[in-house]
Amino acid sequence: MAPLITTWLVTGASSGIGQSICIAALDAGHRVIGATRDVTKAQGANPSFAVKGGLWLQLDPARPDAPDRFAEAQIKYDVDVLVNNAGYAFIGGVEDTSEEEVQDQMNVNFWGALRAVRAVLPYMRAKGRGHIVLISSGATYMSPPGRGAYIASKLAIEAIHECLKNEVEELGIKVLIVQPGSFRTSWAAHCKSPAAYQDTRGFSEGYRGTAVEQWVGMTQNIKTAPLPDVIKGDPDKAGREIVKAVIEGHGYLRLLLGPDCVQAAEQRLGERYQDLEATRAIAMSTDVEEATPSGIASP
Repeated sequence: MAPLITTWLVTGASSGIGQSICIAALDAGHRVIGATRDVTKAQGANPSFAVKGGLWLQLDPARPDAPDRFAEAQIKYDVDVLVNNAGYAFIGGVEDTSEEEVQDQMNVNFWGALRAVRAVLPYMRAKGRGHIVLISSGATYMSPPGRGAYIASKLAIEAIHECLKNEVEELGIKVLIVQPGSFRTSWAAHCKSPAAYQDTRGFSEGYRGTAVEQWVGMTQNIKTAPLPDVIKGDPDKAGREIVKAVIEGHGYLRLLLGPDCVQAAEQRLGERYQDLEATRAIAMSTDVEEATPSGIASP
């Protein structure tokens, strides 16, 4: 029996893991629609996409008209697999980051993904099948300085997908959250930092010499320098594993990618367990006290 050919809609398809997912899906014989904000730039950055049969779609998930555009794409192409990969990282200390900059981060990473999901769900429900894939980040297991807005956006959209899984699983729709560690992509080149402190490498004077300077400054260095050897993730391997999980099925909600992500997850889960044990007695003591048969409260 020939494998079922499915149609994939991938946002952020012109580079990085999004590009690798597109190529892996095309190589597996599937139809792929690559959504990008600028088709001309995408064609130059990912020339093999069209050669292999991919179709470009100009679509910006951050725009107010994005829901209509996603719905149009769903109707035109009958999308079976939605991959929300578009996004960027805002790198800046909590105090140094403006409210507008936080809103912009959420508009792309949270609202952009949610717009796509809500637009395709009615059609996936109607045909009783579909896959929704969120490309999140292994940084959700960490709390490094300067990553507050970025990690908040990723944790928020992960929470939506956790609940979504429980809402649509019985309707034949699968949900997958992918958490990549550090991969050799152009991710750092697209990072943004506080506009008010561009002349001081993205942080205010009060944080000079602190962990904020170290972490924000490190990202600024990566923007213009070759990727350090410590970043070992192969995006093409990641793309193939994501496509394999969708095609062959998966019995998990989260797909971790990269040894560094596994290490971060193990550390965070250990910290959570320590907090659980440290506060277990307190937690177990906070219920309303039940009255004894005689009407006297139990000690």
